[in-house]
Amino acid sequence: MRRGSSSGRSRDLGIDINWELVGKLEDWAKRRYLVLLKEIGGRNFTAEEADEILRRHDLAMENVNKLLSTLMKVGLLSAKPDSEDARKRKYSFMLPVTLPAKVKPLGRDELIRLMKSGADLIRTAVDYKVLLLLLFYKAVSDKWNKLVEEFKTRENCSDEEAYLVANVDYLTLYDEKEGRLYTWDEVTKSRETIKEIANAMIKISKLNPERLGRLEKLVEVLGFLGFISPDNMHVLEEVVELFNAYDFAEVDYDVIGDAYQWVLLYFAPEKAKEGEIYTPREVTRLIVRLLDPEDGSLVLDPACGSGAMLIESRDYLVNKLSGKAPSLELVGQERNEIIAIIANMNLILHGIPDYKIYVGDSLLNPRFDRADYVIANPPWNQDGYSEDNLGTSRVRSIYTSLVPNGFTPKNTADWAWVQLMLHYARKKVGIVLDQGALFRGGKEKGIRKGLVERDFIEAVILLPEKLFYNTGAPGIIMVLNRDKPEERKNKILFINASQEFEKHPEIKRLNRLGEEHIRKIVEAYRRFEDVDGFARVVPLSEIREKDYNLNVTLYVFPRGEEEEIDLAKELEELQERELREKEAIERALGYVRGILEVMRSG
Repeated sequence: MRRGSSSGRSRDLGIDINWELVGKLEDWAKRRYLVLLKEIGGRNFTAEEADEILRRHDLAMENVNKLLSTLMKVGLLSAKPDSEDARKRKYSFMLPVTLPAKVKPLGRDELIRLMKSGADLIRTAVDYKVLLLLLFYKAVSDKWNKLVEEFKTRENCSDEEAYLVANVDYLTLYDEKEGRLYTWDEVTKSRETIKEIANAMIKISKLNPERLGRLEKLVEVLGFLGFISPDNMHVLEEVVELFNAYDFAEVDYDVIGDAYQWVLLYFAPEKAKEGEIYTPREVTRLIVRLLDPEDGSLVLDPACGSGAMLIESRDYLVNKLSGKAPSLELVGQERNEIIAIIANMNLILHGIPDYKIYVGDSLLNPRFDRADYVIANPPWNQDGYSEDNLGTSRVRSIYTSLVPNGFTPKNTADWAWVQLMLHYARKKVGIVLDQGALFRGGKEKGIRKGLVERDFIEAVILLPEKLFYNTGAPGIIMVLNRDKPEERKNKILFINASQEFEKHPEIKRLNRLGEEHIRKIVEAYRRFEDVDGFARVVPLSEIREKDYNLNVTLYVFPRGEEEEIDLAKELEELQERELREKEAIERALGYVRGILEVMRSG
């Protein structure tokens, strides 16, 4: 065999081999690769077939997927990640193999297909959040490894020195005391170590207490340790094999973040039945564009969920600044500790270094300070909040400073959220609420009246129905402004966007906002002018006349499409129908007379 050049034709195998790539393999992998290549050549094969061949040659492995993943990493093997059955996935050797100058980044569509395959594998075996955990672990490990290699090349330093620098610059994945790596590659290198993947993530949680201190709780709550059992081991191995086919180091943070968001979206209809709330991305995009946050601002979401509104705020500014990194502080608070951990991972995967996610009940225990822009889609009609708990000395001023005695009824906290957000906002508030908050009476009407009279409400937008996964109700967006420009004072803009939707391309029962609908709504808000059948600027005097009812349809109603009617043609068609009916009756009567005559003659 020729070894003097990077590639050559092997007389034993009868095919071209790139010895530069083969040289990257350890001896155990090299021997097995050459045996499989000799027997299989250029045809497709499965992992099961490869395992059988290796057994015949006394080269059996406890986990053949380790070999296949190794060959794919160096570019000697390819696989079809969208195979319907992962256990029957088809592989093929790259013939002839060439060494790429640079690893091709994993594209958004290909990554989504990868996540779809992973979701299908784990759907019946474990909570979907395990897939988010695995994506997070693989992505941060690959990016950490990339930093290590860059440090070693640039600084000509040792492995351990590079590990320590990567720990400081990114995340801690190397335990200096133990002298042990906790990267994905290290933990998934054999079947025995795969069993330690949950423990490795718990260790990473302890190594990164400030940013990932709650990760251990997520692993425990999901029952990930219990999931790694003989019954489910093959599922975990197949997901690991899927992920091992790709290097996430070169993948843009936004692409990985989109994959993360896709998993949340993919399981949103199912999880909505269990009470989890997911704001459609189009609604998030709309509300951020309405607020139009400025560079150098602090954005707060007191009901942040997975952090999507905070991420969208950052993305909006990146686009506004033509790709330049914005100077933006992001702060969120989430009552559900597990969802808060999901938000933490989401922000890290989007490459956002500066943020703060608090855990706690924002209505009763806000842990944040004032912000320029406050944005949220809080739980609608949340019960259990009234003067009994909102009136404590800790938070009483929040619900009395803007509106005297502004305590909500126990059955819905919608206006408590509005007051909380306005209390902490220096500039603007954007909130998504149930439509009923606009017209319900009692204590809610009193709060509504107080905020109208203080001229805080700038715009109310009625959304289309069937946008949200957990309700068919339309919902509204309310924009509040602590410092309205002079031309907007003592007025409220009502926008009826109930007809601005398209059918959801993936979920038949849902609608969604298209880009043209978002643009139309935002333009109407910025122009603050009447648009026939769509938007109307209403003076506060008229709102007083309507007893502080803010129901959008009271002020603006979509024009129906006028149908032109040709009266002459309609009359002619009516006469023709009457004539046909008369003829049919006559025929029926003729049949009856004929039958009667036969009966009489008989």
